[in-house]
Amino acid sequence: MPLRPLSAHRAVLALGSNLGESESTIERAVVDLREAGVRILRVSPLYRTAPVGGPEGQPDYVNAVIEVSTELSPYELLKLCNAVEAAHYRERLVRWGPRTLDIDVIDYEGTVSDDPVLTLPHPRAHERAFVLTPWARMDPEARLLVARSEEGAVTYVPVSVAELSRDLNLTHEDAGEDAIRYMREMNLSVGP
Repeated sequence: MPLRPLSAHRAVLALGSNLGESESTIERAVVDLREAGVRILRVSPLYRTAPVGGPEGQPDYVNAVIEVSTELSPYELLKLCNAVEAAHYRERLVRWGPRTLDIDVIDYEGTVSDDPVLTLPHPRAHERAFVLTPWARMDPEARLLVARSEEGAVTYVPVSVAELSRDLNLTHEDAGEDAIRYMREMNLSVGP
């Protein structure tokens, strides 16, 4: 009996770095993911962003978002992301502290999971300009499931990433913050 081919799944990953050569680290991480068999469908530009949370005095981050196609399960994809982080000397010393590389699984085909190992969609993505702005630039039609509580029940509603980004960036502008700045397009080729 022939083996049934595995089906490909779409996922959105957010990458960030604020230690070392952050721009080239992110670009290299995308290549590492591709070399591990993940198909890169789209890449955002690189953005420089102010740190959110964690210890004070951190350097700014370089952030990007990519859309991928993979035959990996959500947990296998997370494991691969962690392996790529480790290959780039990621150390988990302080929550939201400085890092050479961070790769988060933001969305996996609209999967909803409250597993503490891998919560999907990413529980804070809808409030993070460093995720939303690059993602909206990469895919203006993207939608993110956002949790809404009504009468004690939590439901997930698809919301425009571009609208979330615009609203969040307006909030930062009102506060006089320069929270996120376009840097440049990523220097890599998209494709298999």
